[in-house]
Amino acid sequence: MVEEGGLLKCKICGSVLEKVYQGPKTGKLDDLEELTPKHEGEGSQKHVPVLERDGDNVVIKVSEITHPMEIEHHICFIELIDGNTTYRKTLKAGEEPKAIFKIDTDINSLKAREYCNVHGLWES
Repeated sequence: MVEEGGLLKCKICGSVLEKVYQGPKTGKLDDLEELTPKHEGEGSQKHVPVLERDGDNVVIKVSEITHPMEIEHHICFIELIDGNTTYRKTLKAGEEPKAIFKIDTDINSLKAREYCNVHGLWES
């Protein structure tokens, strides 16, 4: 069962959905698959998010190697997760694959994830 905050992908259209609340009954989700974040392996050099502190901001870059941002292949969103709080920046083709969030939490307690429309979900 997908936990609250988990991401699901439609097998038919490719839309990505976030589960924000668990209802009292489990619905029929046959056309959805749970996205499991990757941390390493093939493609990690261009996908694993990197968190950096810049004063009062946390900067998230999609890896150390610049990721393509073309219509056919791009980062759709970047998320910063601080305990039960999730910050999200939605991206479009042509934009820089980077997000900046003003947050003073210790960077070592934060987690970042990003979704590539070709290679899926990646997490720091």
